Amino acid sequence: MSRGFRNSDETKALEDQATTETINAILERDREQAAHAAEVRAHGLTGRCEDCGKPIGAERLEAIPTATRCIRCQAEWEQTNRI
Repeated sequence: MSRGFRNSDETKALEDQATTETINAILERDREQAAHAAEVRAHGLTGRCEDCGKPIGAERLEAIPTATRCIRCQAEWEQTNRI
């Protein structure tokens, strides 16, 4: 083996670890979003975008009941908060 290169098992292990960490970060963000949505619902603010204040579409709420942003604001938020 050449100096400075990893063998394929080490490379695969590092890749798997990075994938696992990314998945865990996404799952944690989803848990936080669900908890935040529950808090928003508890305050009676369901159905309005928390960023722009416009109504969240019924189709979006049906597909994602924990949504607290309209599609446009959610897309902007995700662009800013990429993992």
